[in-house]
Order: sequence, then structure tokens, then C-alpha cells
Amino acid sequence: MIEYTFAAEIAEADKPVILNSRIFKEWLQRSQEKFVVSKIHFASVDFLSKVHEPLFIKLRATATLPDGKPVHGIVLVRGNAVGVLVVLKCEGKKYLLLVRQPRFAISEQASLEIPAGILDWTGDYRKVALSELEEEAQIVAEDSELIDLTRFWWGDSTEGFAASCGLLDERIRLFAIEREVTPEQLKAMDGKDQTYMDENEWIRTEVLPYEEAAHQFVDGKNLIALFLYERWQRQQSAVSNQQ
Repeated sequence: MIEYTFAAEIAEADKPVILNSRIFKEWLQRSQEKFVVSKIHFASVDFLSKVHEPLFIKLRATATLPDGKPVHGIVLVRGNAVGVLVVLKCEGKKYLLLVRQPRFAISEQASLEIPAGILDWTGDYRKVALSELEEEAQIVAEDSELIDLTRFWWGDSTEGFAASCGLLDERIRLFAIEREVTPEQLKAMDGKDQTYMDENEWIRTEVLPYEEAAHQFVDGKNLIALFLYERWQRQQSAVSNQQ
């Protein structure tokens, strides 16, 4: 039996909402498969503005390994996410379509990133990947165009890579998409602005030559997506050469 406690600022009406939220229940289920959890203290919760559903849950758990050894129990629960590497091919050259947006946590006004988003209530990674492509990159794609980089590298044994395994529960499933475009289409994709006031998001698309973009990456999901994509490409070339 787990003992639950809440910070004083968390409203009484919000407590069952937190305990029954998808992201908390999924995290707790995974945790209890590997650890013994005896107590959880909820320090703070941020809710989605559109619907009263937890977006971020900061908690401190009292937990041990099965043999009784205590473990670090501070967790920021936010659920899983997806990211999509967009590779554009134009007149024999490769480009990446990326988004720039403010990232206050790392003191960046215009962080360069692949299109990405948090997994929604459906739990459908591919659906969310296509939605983020349309929303952030202004690209309407078919499911058949998605290259599942996570499945390619890890098979079906994982939901994705751990973004910050010392604090976040988040795992990110990575995809890629390749598109042949004309010079006119390439130019039109560059410099598009999207504003989402309810989420405080200010996004601008940017098209950069493949190698130039890669040397500007500091975001971890960008680098891992690039690594996996290039390994996938190498495999595709090997298969092609054998035929």
C-alpha cells in the first residue's frame, strides 16, 4: 500500500485528478514492476490550459530495489514524446527542416530542434508524429512515409530513448521522413512562423543544409535521431548492394 501526501498548495479537488491521470498511472505501473514504492509526495503539478489534465508532476518517492537498497526518488513525470527528423532532398543535396523556439530552461531564445511533441491520451506514437509534422513543420504526410528509427535500432523492446534518466520519466520515440522537393518548395518551407498563445510557443521553421545543421545541434534528440537515421541509411545501402 502506497502512502500519498501532497504539498499544501495542491487543491483537494486536484488530488484525484493527479492520481488518476494517464501519465502518473503509467509511470507508477512501470515503477512498481521493478521497484518497491512505499510513499509518494507530490511537490507540484502543472496543468494543461485547454483541459484540466496534469502536464508536469514533480514528486518525491520513497522507493527501494527488491533487495531493499534505497534509490533516488525525485521524479518529474511528463510522459513520453515523439520526434521526427525531416530530411529534404533537392537537386541532389540534402537539407533538414527544423524549428527554432525559445527554451527558457537552457537559456536559449531560439533552440534549433526537430519537430517534436508530447504523446497524447491515444498513446499512438505514429499519429502524434504526423500531427506534429503538420503543426510544427507544416508538412502533411502519410503514415507510410514514417521511418520508425526506434524500431529499427531497438526493435519493439523499448518506447524510445531516455531523455534525462536521472530526473525525467520521459522516453522519446524517434521517426524520420524523406521528401524530394523542388527549389521553390524548399524556399517556401523556410521561415514559417507559428504562434500558440495558450502554450506560449513561438515557432519558426528553418531549412539548413544537412551537414551545416548537424554541427549546430545541442539538443539530444536531434543528435540521436541523426545517428539512427544514418545507421538506417547504411543498412538500406547494404541491402540495395546485395540485390
